[in-house]
Amino acid sequence: MSFSNKPLATLVALACAQAAVAKQPVTLDEVVVTASRGQDNVRELPVNVSVITAKDIASSTARTVQDVLSGLAGIQIRNSSGAADTAAVDLRGFGITGLSNTLILVDGVKQNTNDLSAPNLGVVPLSQIERIEVVRGSGAVAYGGGATGGVINIITRSGFKAADSVQATLTAGSYNLKKIDLSGHASSQHVALDAYVKSLTTDNYRQNNAERNDSGGLTTTLRHEDGTLRFYARTANQDTRLPGVRSVDTANGVDEFASNPRGTNKPNDYMSTQTDTWGVQVKQAAGEGMVLLDVASVTKKLQAENISASYSSKRQQKTDEMTASLRYEQDVARHRLVLGVDAMSGDAAVDSVDTSGTGSKKIKQRHAGGFVDVLLRPAEGTSINAGVRSQHVEDSAKVSSSYENSYRSNKELRAWQLGLRQALLPQLDGYAKLGRSFRMANADEQASVTTPLLPQTSHDKELGVSWQQAGRAVRAAWFRYDLNREIHYNSLTFANVNLEPTRRQGVELEGKTPLAANLDLSAAVTWQQATFRSGVANSVNLAGKTVPLVPRHMANLSLGWAPSEATRVGVQWQYVGSQRLDNDQANQFAHKLAAYSLINAKVSHDYSKTVGVSLSVNNLLDKQYASYGIRSGSTGATGKYNLYPEAGRNMQASVTIKY
Repeated sequence: MSFSNKPLATLVALACAQAAVAKQPVTLDEVVVTASRGQDNVRELPVNVSVITAKDIASSTARTVQDVLSGLAGIQIRNSSGAADTAAVDLRGFGITGLSNTLILVDGVKQNTNDLSAPNLGVVPLSQIERIEVVRGSGAVAYGGGATGGVINIITRSGFKAADSVQATLTAGSYNLKKIDLSGHASSQHVALDAYVKSLTTDNYRQNNAERNDSGGLTTTLRHEDGTLRFYARTANQDTRLPGVRSVDTANGVDEFASNPRGTNKPNDYMSTQTDTWGVQVKQAAGEGMVLLDVASVTKKLQAENISASYSSKRQQKTDEMTASLRYEQDVARHRLVLGVDAMSGDAAVDSVDTSGTGSKKIKQRHAGGFVDVLLRPAEGTSINAGVRSQHVEDSAKVSSSYENSYRSNKELRAWQLGLRQALLPQLDGYAKLGRSFRMANADEQASVTTPLLPQTSHDKELGVSWQQAGRAVRAAWFRYDLNREIHYNSLTFANVNLEPTRRQGVELEGKTPLAANLDLSAAVTWQQATFRSGVANSVNLAGKTVPLVPRHMANLSLGWAPSEATRVGVQWQYVGSQRLDNDQANQFAHKLAAYSLINAKVSHDYSKTVGVSLSVNNLLDKQYASYGIRSGSTGATGKYNLYPEAGRNMQASVTIKY
């Protein structure tokens, strides 16, 4: 399948046609809180922002947060475990390190931990999400490291916005899926309580891939005349069996991916995690401004085992992180000022036993920083955003093993951004942005190197336009990240390294329009390119080579139909282009991770205000595909490679009861 400019031309033509006939004034009521950790109108920010509301989620075909995100431009979902809630999110084409360059938050609390494991985004049921904000290419000033690709903030329902209610959803589906979601809300004039419980069991698609996922949370919000005080606590437990790879070795007549995609050669592998989070959020008026305080504690325990004929390993890890952020926000005439300081204290203990020996390491991280973010409004329709961050980082590891190394590093890091947004027409805005972002190596990346890895830095550029009127919208953006010392596992040298200069660039296009009073169309098209700009590894010249696991093209098309007020039908088509396999930095391997396209559908009906049902079908055409694959060697055109098959056609039926 090839992509020309037809999807782009179609959406642009649609926008122009709608602009010519539209008579209603533009109305923008979206508010995003993640770009500057303050509250700003989307149309005033010089960034590419997508806001997904609870209504959007209910009308979509999505069954997980990752499903919701996969419908947006610039986002790729990658799964090697079979557990949908822990699939990795890659924003703007970073490949295998996408989860380390995309900052994911729940109510402003970081979910990324100091390792290479993906966050469990099933910690909150979809029914408890108020909205999801995706701020591409921004966040380094407000949040620090790991936000080069952007920030995704999942905001839950809580507080005083809804009437008292209780909701229960029972779900059953393919692969022996059973799930229950319970939630409740109660509030008075000054106190609000929100709670949820989620429990899921499933065998998943593969053999030895059974999963149990339980989570729960409680939030108490106290309101007084000048502010609010919010306490929350969440816990999540996930146990997943790991089926391993399906091997393809054409020279020896082996193709497990085609002949037995549901099989396993790993009948005993597993992973279990427990994550406990609590926090306090304060919002208090102070003079002409507002003081905001966030304190959060996250404890994560992980246990995993990998067993095969030639290799076995056991791993136990406990991570404790405490974060605090204090900010002051004030409007000064027409302008907005945010001042903030924050700190993070993280400790991790890792014990491992494998064929090579026994290892034990203690990792400490201490981060402290401050930032200033200013939004200037010099004239009607013009806004200028400027911000700078200074951050002190101390990382150390004490390692007791024969094959890993202790390290200690102290760094002073800087991030900045400068952006301009200008109204070009009453319905059309344009923006331009420059910035600098950074990322520190995590504990898994640092512990097995001889010399500590240096911080990764990126010089970021972006241009974009957006048009919106009467429920119709089109957004287009071009971006380029020129990275130095990118942190990367290089299979040519079999080591975590700081690369020679690399680049990420691309074009993103999103659009939506009502086709009729009860029929809506939305689409997203992405072209992206990830390349090594220079460098030689193991006698291979990397200049101009493509970074593995980054598709050149992605596209989504979604249609929502409401034949009646009580009935909704959603259909989504998704395309992900071919990619270089992991470990193919040399770009020599003849096989690529194949492109795939999927169709998902969902129909829901409310019998009354208290009872509703839904039926969803994912991978409707039963396509056989993999979102992750890795070659066994590192050079040459032929050899063995391994794939992680994704689920075939599968269905879920749900019943929801509300009071």
